[in-house]
Amino acid sequence: MTKEISLGRAGCDVNFPDDALLAPRHASVLVREGKLYLKDLGSQNGTFIKQRQDADLTSGDAFLLGRQLFRFTALSMDNAPTPNLAQMTAVWTGAPKIQRGPMTAKLEHIKLTGEVMEEFTLEKSEFSLGRAAGDLVCKDDPYMSGKHARILLLPDRFVLQDLQSRNGIYRRLRAEVELQDSDEFFVGEQMFRVEVKIIE
Repeated sequence: MTKEISLGRAGCDVNFPDDALLAPRHASVLVREGKLYLKDLGSQNGTFIKQRQDADLTSGDAFLLGRQLFRFTALSMDNAPTPNLAQMTAVWTGAPKIQRGPMTAKLEHIKLTGEVMEEFTLEKSEFSLGRAAGDLVCKDDPYMSGKHARILLLPDRFVLQDLQSRNGIYRRLRAEVELQDSDEFFVGEQMFRVEVKIIE
């Protein structure tokens, strides 16, 4: 049996009518076979979950550091050129997976609409981001730590690493994800923390 609770601006089980960043039906939490799952309901602005540990980046991934939204793009150097991602909206689907072999990548600093504000080529073994130090500094974002995160270039993959920041890294969902105890996620301006209790 599956039980689903919807979240959004209107017509949901849980509504936040004053949150302009929410879609009318934005996301849902499901209980299925004793496990808890989170999924986005095709919202324009997305659903974001806090990254638990160092994790690989896949082309098309979007993530938040503080109030800054980024999109990662990678492909094998011997592959065909990437499409013009600056023309994409904030909804990403069907992005190619990282291929093994020589890699090239870029990081785009974007708006929720998908509009690119800045673009950075990832050529070094690591690319760091923060409010006070790093290859990219966002000094006016109070939600970003001095040294917040970095992207590591390994032989056949890219890894996104939190540098013990105060607010962490939030990654945009690309598929349904199982929720664990103490997970945090947000939709629009609404933040949620998951508490899983085992009833004996």
